[in-house]
Amino acid sequence: MFKLVITPELLVAIFAALLAVVADWFPPVANWYGKLTVSKKKQVMILALVLIALFVYGGSCLNVFTGIECSKDGLSALIYAVLLAAGINQGVHALLKPTSKKGG
Repeated sequence: MFKLVITPELLVAIFAALLAVVADWFPPVANWYGKLTVSKKKQVMILALVLIALFVYGGSCLNVFTGIECSKDGLSALIYAVLLAAGINQGVHALLKPTSKKGG
């Protein structure tokens, strides 16, 4: 039988995908986010991803999550997770963002 193990890396990836969906489809956030410049959008997303990763890392240090150890090696894994999450976030955004009404 299939067993799903929620690792910190998977949790970061799921939050990254959800962040992209919320930024594009949740009206209060989408309206605010849509008015930002492309550069600001990138800054907001990477900051949000880093905060999510730090939350997961902190949870690991407090034994809320297991899988990423609270050490330098764990921090290296966290950096990898943020880079992976950035790719997932931008991929989900590119695939699911609403099309413009002008002709897209």
